[in-house]
Amino acid sequence: MAPDVTRRQGAAAVEFALIFGVLAALLLSMIEFGLMLNARILVATAAREGARKAAVDGGESAAALGRMEDILRSGGLRPDKTTMWIVPREAAFGSMITVHVSYTYEFLTPLVIRLIGPGADLVSEVVTRSEKVR
Repeated sequence: MAPDVTRRQGAAAVEFALIFGVLAALLLSMIEFGLMLNARILVATAAREGARKAAVDGGESAAALGRMEDILRSGGLRPDKTTMWIVPREAAFGSMITVHVSYTYEFLTPLVIRLIGPGADLVSEVVTRSEKVR
C-alpha cells in the first residue's frame, strides 16, 4: 500500500472516533430526554385519573390513591419516589378537590447528569369538583 492511502485511512479512523463519541452522547441524551418526558406524562396521567376517582368518591379514598399507584407502576415508575396527596379527605358536592403527584426522576446518562444534575422533579396538580352527593 502507498503511504498516502495509509495516512488517509488513519485520519479517517481518528475522525470517526471523534465524531462517533459526539453522536453517541447526543443519541443517549435524546433517549434520556424521551424517558423523562414519558415519566412526566405518567405523572400527569396519574394525577388526572386520581382526580377523577376522587371526584366520584367525594374526596381522598384508597381507591383513588391505589389508581394513581397502579398507573405509575404500569409505566415503570417507583411509587416510593412519589409523593401523592388528595385534599380534602371528604368533600361536599360541588366543592373543590386538589390532587398532587410529584416524582423524582433520576437521570441515567453521565453527560446529562453533568450538564443538568442528578435528577428532575416532575410535578402535576389537578383541581376538580366533587360529584358525590352526601
